[in-house]
Amino acid sequence: MPKITIAVVLGALAVVGSAGAVTQADQRPSLAVMDTRPLEVRGVGFEPRERVQLLLALNGSQRWQSTVASRAGAFTVEFRVSLGICSRFTMQALGSKGSRARVLPRGAQIDCVSPG
Repeated sequence: MPKITIAVVLGALAVVGSAGAVTQADQRPSLAVMDTRPLEVRGVGFEPRERVQLLLALNGSQRWQSTVASRAGAFTVEFRVSLGICSRFTMQALGSKGSRARVLPRGAQIDCVSPG
């Protein structure tokens, strides 16, 4: 009886594990701002070991940064800039294997508080 229970549990874990792998493999490339001082960006859903070029457009200037995604298709990049209140920027990532992502299609803006 214990052998049957162990087999059922192991079988259920295998199904759950394979479902998680499919979900990660099917994930679309995306970027998320993790911190603004300094600017830290996390990318997920890229091809494994893909070389990724990131373009940051901020206050009329552009900065490029490159990295290589992990085997899981993820990376974290830090830009040597800090985003202040009301900073407007755009960011896109271009992968060597065709992956593409943007922070927001029309640019992002850090929360502004109007003077009251």
